[in-house]
Amino acid sequence: MATVFDQYDSMQQGGVGTGAGGGLRQSVLGTTAFKNQKLEEEAAIFLMDRRVNMSLPHPVTHLVVSNNHLVYAMANKKLVRINLRTPGGTGILEDQEVDVSKFAVQAKIHGLFLDPTGHHLLISIVSRDGTTPVDTLYLPFRSSKPKSTTKLKGHLVTAVGWNTRNQMDSQTGPILVGTARGLILETELTSDERIFQSSHEEYCKQVFDIGKDGPVVVTAVEVRSCPSDEQKIFVLCTTSDKFYQFSGRVKSLEERPMFMSVFSNYLGLPPRFVELASKWKNSWLQLYQPPNSLSPKHFAWLSNQGVYTGDIDWKGVSDDLTINRKLHSIPEGFEDNDVPCGMIVCEFHVFIVWPDKIRGLCILNNQVVFEGTIPDECGKLIGISKDPKMGTIWVYAERGVLKYRVDREGRNVWQIYLDQGNYELAKRHCNSDPNLLSVVLLREAQDLFEKKEYLESAKLFAKTIASFEEISLKFVDVEQEEALNIFLHEKLDSLKVSEQTQVTIVVMWLLELYLKHLGNLRDAGRHTSPQYIEYNEQLKTFLQDPKVRSCITNNASAVYELLSSHDDQDNYVSVSLMLKDYDRVLRHLMRHGRHIEALDVMSVRGSEQLFYQHFPALLQAVPSPAIDALIAQGRRIDPIRLLPCLIHCHTTQGRGADILKYLEYCVDKLKATDEVLHNFLITLYTVEAPDKLLPYLKLQDDDSQSVHYDVKFALRECMSVGEDRACVHILTTMGLYQQAVELALKIDTALAKATANRPKYDQELRKKLWLMIAAHVVQEQQDVARAMEVLRECDLIKIEDILPFFPDFVTIDQFKDAICSSLQEYNQHIEDLKQEMDDASKAAESIRKDIQKFKQKFSYVHAQDRCCKCDYPLLTRPFYLFPCSHKFHQDCLSDSVSDYLSDAKRKKLSELKGKLIAISNDESGTTSVGQWGDREQIRAEIDSIVAGECLYCGDLIVANIDTPFISNRDWELTMAEWE
Repeated sequence: MATVFDQYDSMQQGGVGTGAGGGLRQSVLGTTAFKNQKLEEEAAIFLMDRRVNMSLPHPVTHLVVSNNHLVYAMANKKLVRINLRTPGGTGILEDQEVDVSKFAVQAKIHGLFLDPTGHHLLISIVSRDGTTPVDTLYLPFRSSKPKSTTKLKGHLVTAVGWNTRNQMDSQTGPILVGTARGLILETELTSDERIFQSSHEEYCKQVFDIGKDGPVVVTAVEVRSCPSDEQKIFVLCTTSDKFYQFSGRVKSLEERPMFMSVFSNYLGLPPRFVELASKWKNSWLQLYQPPNSLSPKHFAWLSNQGVYTGDIDWKGVSDDLTINRKLHSIPEGFEDNDVPCGMIVCEFHVFIVWPDKIRGLCILNNQVVFEGTIPDECGKLIGISKDPKMGTIWVYAERGVLKYRVDREGRNVWQIYLDQGNYELAKRHCNSDPNLLSVVLLREAQDLFEKKEYLESAKLFAKTIASFEEISLKFVDVEQEEALNIFLHEKLDSLKVSEQTQVTIVVMWLLELYLKHLGNLRDAGRHTSPQYIEYNEQLKTFLQDPKVRSCITNNASAVYELLSSHDDQDNYVSVSLMLKDYDRVLRHLMRHGRHIEALDVMSVRGSEQLFYQHFPALLQAVPSPAIDALIAQGRRIDPIRLLPCLIHCHTTQGRGADILKYLEYCVDKLKATDEVLHNFLITLYTVEAPDKLLPYLKLQDDDSQSVHYDVKFALRECMSVGEDRACVHILTTMGLYQQAVELALKIDTALAKATANRPKYDQELRKKLWLMIAAHVVQEQQDVARAMEVLRECDLIKIEDILPFFPDFVTIDQFKDAICSSLQEYNQHIEDLKQEMDDASKAAESIRKDIQKFKQKFSYVHAQDRCCKCDYPLLTRPFYLFPCSHKFHQDCLSDSVSDYLSDAKRKKLSELKGKLIAISNDESGTTSVGQWGDREQIRAEIDSIVAGECLYCGDLIVANIDTPFISNRDWELTMAEWE
């Protein structure tokens, strides 16, 4: 059999072929017309995508499609199954023809029912008069031979509720079957061949009877389980005039029959239903399920009264699954006897097929959005089918099958919702188009404005592209500053950073509104009220916005003028701090007497230059806090640069204690060594804290070259205030010990004694100082006992040193003990000297004996002896022989010893060798006695340097034990060679 889709490609492209086929395609396209009643300039919503060959052997009677599997029946009782999954887009993988004529002798095909997977097909056979059921055939996907279902014998199947969760191709799972007598049966079909089982039905059980009061035709059955609970089942069922709902829970998904418990709830009570009187014998129920969704979203039921639609609420707690139900009337121009052929439902439209035309009805506003016909060659329309999985739409006529597509179905949905005042849905269906969204928002905002809901209106106006000036004036006219504030805020958020002019206008306007409102509250004396605090916090939050900060930075002068005009000092400071204009902040705060705040700002945020610039004024205004802030800066601030203002504050305000605190911090913590700083500290000590002066001086070094103050200046300052003890310390630091002791004797003898002990390494000076103390004790105090104590305290002076200081009338008895002690010491000293002389004489005698022995010592030199350094025969050149038996050539020893000598000795050795060579090369050729003496002296000096000790046994080699074996130069040369 020839393919039914062999020409759709060229016709879709609008090409004109050669011969009769080409002319036919052109005429078909020319006769297809659609009328879009919303926007005629746009393409129609319902467009033909493909069409089929008109040369069908027999008229088409039925067509079903699911999961890219299409099945149509012809009047000759033959079925054609087509797999639409094709590589390369040809539309066909294979066609399969199935003959059911042997099951329909003197009968006809009543209906085709294809499950959502496309794997299971039920074919109902009825007598020619359409009243008597003949058979129900089951055709699995993997079989080409339909088989009769014995358990459905006697039932004319008019509707099938497939198990949508079933994915197996070998069995259907539990399904519901509606019959022409109003019965609802549950059965399960399988394609597996089983022994001792002649039927494909696992079971067949009646679960409900809608036609109790009289036979009625079940026109549709839909079975769905709740997405969140698979055991909760909903069943929708229709007859020609009634729409039924059943709901309940199944005991188990494995129990058979499974749906019995659902319908058992309605055995005593009538099911929930909607009745619409109808003269038609048929009705159509369709569910719309969005792509990639497991559950349908809404339904449409076409009957004589019109299209009954509603949403399906899976989250509802009641048994009523449908909500937002409404009835749409049949479009005008049709009589009651104009019965449709079929219907499908999409997201926003239903498409109804009559024998002569197709109409699309928008279920949102009951408007016909298009009207179309098919070519006359196709004959009358038979029906329409939609693939529940793929969403493709197929319209079939007596002699043709056409594939349609819905083109941008929701393009005008936003306008419909907008006209209905449903703004949320209108915005949702703008498809992110900013222009459409602006229209919706503008309408909603205007509506809210007219309802005097100004705040919400302002938020929406800001999101539109309406004139900024126009909207702003709207709120100004009605004196709604709060709404204007919201509008400006929202508008600012929507502006880009590059739109600097618009941003500046909005920011300055908002700033004016904030400052005006705050000013009004201050004028009313409510500057401490919660409302003022909240509004001020809003202003601060507003100022932190990046776009606002950038705008204020670029227009700082205008912002400062605006803040000044409203006398808002706090926000003036806040803005200045935000812009890091600390100089302006400090000048503003000090101008208004807010010195502590200025000090805080300068301490935390100010630079060093600002600190040097403004600290003198702050020191004059608030000395103590200023000094504390200065101490907190640590090493960041150089105290020398602030010294003039510190001195000025001390001399004019008498704030020496505060300044002294800072100088002590500099000396103790910062370890400042500047002389001028220490001199100023000494001055403050002499005035403010004399008791701290001497401890400070003692902490300094005793050396006048290492102390950090000017000793002469310090001495003058101390003398001016009578600090004699400090003067004594300074005199000793200057090295004027005699003057220091003289001054100390006027104060305290103990101080004089301590001062006399200061020069520890100059014994003569110490003795002289102690004699001054002794003379003072004898002459001024005339206290012999204390004079004796002086003798005991200092071991440098004796009794005979102080005797001249005593008066003539003093008796010898008072010095008897001291004199005896002194004589004993002299006697002991004499004995010690005698012992030392005896020891020296003995040592000299021993040395003389050793020298005499050494003169007689000798060693043998053999002809085979070799130099210990070069290992050449020793007698070949002048050599040295050491008592340790080591022997060296003169030149070998000289070269080796030179490496261990200090630079000075090495230089001297080089000079001596030069002189010796000069004498040896005298031009006269004669050697005088004087020259001979010089040569011997030079030779002796060279020997003392080179041969003073053995190279291997002497101290020289031990002292140089850590010297590397390779010199630095040799090491560098070696490394360079390796590189």
